[in-house]
Amino acid sequence: MPIRFAVTGKAEDPNEMKNVHILIAEDEKHTRLALRLVLRQAGFNVLETCNGSEAFTKITNHPLATCPINLIITDIKMPSLDGLGLIDKLRESKITIPIMVITGYGDNNLMRRLQKRGCAAYIDKPFIPEEVLSRGRTVLHQQNPHALV
Repeated sequence: MPIRFAVTGKAEDPNEMKNVHILIAEDEKHTRLALRLVLRQAGFNVLETCNGSEAFTKITNHPLATCPINLIITDIKMPSLDGLGLIDKLRESKITIPIMVITGYGDNNLMRRLQKRGCAAYIDKPFIPEEVLSRGRTVLHQQNPHALV
């Protein structure tokens, strides 16, 4: 999937985001790279995985008490464990980290299924980086209204 790429969404103060950790679960290498660059340039700490199984393992083994994951950005169509499977596993495990979905295979049925699962945001591919930053900051602000994101 092509990505319209022009990064202008820099953080006003990158130190504001230094304690914000975002996990990306995306099997497409170029999309994962684009997300990492956009988020890091905006000052966020980024963890990366290439499928849902790897993401679930990283989340459950991550030191959440000292270094919480504040947002998960996941694709839907991935090998091993897809995005819906990841979301279901997280919710079954009582993990309530906000989730933003980015997919090239969206439709109204998928949107309803994501809403039922409590997904915080949904973005179609191709995406523009500013949209990812804007939606991500909105989700993070809803999670913690006092945070400077």
